[in-house]
Amino acid sequence: MMLTGKVILVVGGAAGIGRATAELCAARGATVIIADIDAAVGAQAAAAAGATFVSVNVMDAASVQALMTAIAARHGRLDALIQAAGILKGAYTPVDEFPLETWRAVMDVNVTGSFLCAKHATPLLKQTGGVIVLISSAAAVAGSSSVAYGASKGGVNGLGITLANKLALEGIRVNVVMPGNIDTGMKRSVIAAEAEKTGKSFEDAVAASRLGAPEGVAKILAWLVSDDADYVRGMISTR
Repeated sequence: MMLTGKVILVVGGAAGIGRATAELCAARGATVIIADIDAAVGAQAAAAAGATFVSVNVMDAASVQALMTAIAARHGRLDALIQAAGILKGAYTPVDEFPLETWRAVMDVNVTGSFLCAKHATPLLKQTGGVIVLISSAAAVAGSSSVAYGASKGGVNGLGITLANKLALEGIRVNVVMPGNIDTGMKRSVIAAEAEKTGKSFEDAVAASRLGAPEGVAKILAWLVSDDADYVRGMISTR
């Protein structure tokens, strides 16, 4: 399964699942654009993957629109959007103590960011009959250490289902992928908070979590944006 000839945008591609996916898509022949708010790490990830880097703030509509304009000017097309940008804040904070500003920050990145990326990518994807893949989390259905994170990923699920129905008429295929327990910097920060709360050592907490590799999820994402996954729509749970 190759991706030769496809132009694929990975938002949040500087690290974790996004970076692993960008590297795999590029290795399979795609022209890959990594977009991320972390310019230094993002540029490094792009260089390592043989991709190009564009800075973006997914909370800002003008920034997302500028990203899509740059892709159209440079490549003339977009075949797939993989929206992997996300944050987790407020792990193990009780709901009655949960700061409103933390709630809003998580919602702005995870839900509004996914909406803005999908919104501004859609005009390009209509031209190619392209694909949108949103990254949710098993936390959307199983709960989370963070009230805001679990709720935000539920919002991503709802957004994806709605887009799948509405954009099918435009020839755009939409999927939501819900990974769980993957070895990323975000997950390790949650494990560190858990270890501090429970008194476990960080190493023991990591071992007990039995984390999966980001590359495993990347294989699923790369397949979903390929022509081989043409019949796949909706939500997918992974490790």
